[in-house]
Amino acid sequence: MRPDITLVHPLFISKDPMEQRLMTPYFPLGLMYLAAVLRQHGYTVEMFDCTFREDYTEFDAYMQRVKPRVVGITSLITVRRHALILGEIAKRHGATVIYGGPDPTGVPERYLTYRSGGEFVADLVVFDEGELTLLDVMNTLYRRGNPAEDWRDIPGLRLRDDEGRVVATAPRPLIADLDTLPFPARDLVDMDAYRRAWKAAHGYWSLSLINTRGCPYACAWCQKAVFGRTYRSRSPENSAEEMRLIKETYAPDMLRIVDDITGVRRTWVPQWRDAILARDARIPFECLTRVNLATEEMLTALKEAGCVKIYFGAESGSQKVLDAMQKGARVEQIERAAALCKRIGIRTYFFMMVGYPGEEWEDLLASVRLLRKTLPDEFSTTIAYPLPGTKFYEQVRDRLLFQTDEWHLDWEYTAQNRLLFQRDRYNTRFYRWVVRWFHKEWEDAWLSAGKRVDWRERLKIKVGVWAMRLMVRLLAHLPGATTIRFQPAPGR
Repeated sequence: MRPDITLVHPLFISKDPMEQRLMTPYFPLGLMYLAAVLRQHGYTVEMFDCTFREDYTEFDAYMQRVKPRVVGITSLITVRRHALILGEIAKRHGATVIYGGPDPTGVPERYLTYRSGGEFVADLVVFDEGELTLLDVMNTLYRRGNPAEDWRDIPGLRLRDDEGRVVATAPRPLIADLDTLPFPARDLVDMDAYRRAWKAAHGYWSLSLINTRGCPYACAWCQKAVFGRTYRSRSPENSAEEMRLIKETYAPDMLRIVDDITGVRRTWVPQWRDAILARDARIPFECLTRVNLATEEMLTALKEAGCVKIYFGAESGSQKVLDAMQKGARVEQIERAAALCKRIGIRTYFFMMVGYPGEEWEDLLASVRLLRKTLPDEFSTTIAYPLPGTKFYEQVRDRLLFQTDEWHLDWEYTAQNRLLFQRDRYNTRFYRWVVRWFHKEWEDAWLSAGKRVDWRERLKIKVGVWAMRLMVRLLAHLPGATTIRFQPAPGR
């Protein structure tokens, strides 16, 4: 049967070497929520998941065979190219093409003004939170419920006017009570494919769950597209009930709580723990929180609820850099959060960032000292990248290394990790060596803390850390290192 709408996830692992290496695929919950709401109102929905597919031709064949009248595509900046190509295919088969998600919300013009063969690809962009807006769009297309007379009467859209300019409709109020939403439509996704991929790569498999929407903090580099700087949470009981259902239906080995921040309302976490235990819904999980929220009481409650790992956005060991980022945290809080987690028995993962405007050599040394002192169980380092709609982006807008009116990716693939704006000091090559240096310093610090490895591995780490120190110092002080001419990547 021809579905009323097909929702598309445009991430191809086959086209992304970083995703192939990580192999930690999660289907986007946003599409599952959209599908659940539409089905609740009588619409038939199919999902087209590109995660384990090889090429766009498979979507072309699907469109030719199924011919859905409406195609909705979610998009991030890192999959924008795929999302637009898939939109071209849908439009070629006569579908109404709707985009949504963080990137279309952040830069709707890159979707609404993109043409293929002289024809606009996107018909509409669903801006911010999408469930009720897409429902209104579907009611208008299918003349059901209370259809609008004109697209401009539907709040929460971006569209083109008669002259092709991008215009906004009225803002849509955010959903106040998240418990009114049905649970995500996980049954529309081939979970067995995800299970097989996880098991083959890691020996376990993980599903995602979201408890809150939005983040009240104001980090200068963080794009607040879709949920904004508000903060809304489901009730602890509603979340625990979904966990019980997940446990009984899918039995994953792990959950990934994908909230921007866990524990903004500290009383919520103990209540959530109690609701989980009362329903026998406990599943090992990992989550992200802030170091300034990490109290002993909250961390203990998380541990009792099943938390095995916490991700912290540590970013830097330099207070100067943290302040420049408007992080709202102190280095001492990072150190204390790490120490508390070790004592309580929760593993830690630090997100670090290098290359932020104003960062100097001394700040990089401070980050090394932080890693060596706190010894997170895992960490990753990102070269600072400016996302449209952020304060950071506006700060470096005149120094971007790509044309802002181009439609295609600012990365060739997810987490490519390269400098995207011109700096007075250093370049991508330098920062990529810094990333390696951080890792070797961390490995060496674990040796100093008593980690046992054989003599070959010990020698490799010791030689590696001294080689990295030498290399980054050499690159930092080479003649002309401060006057490197930056050029956009080929094709920019």
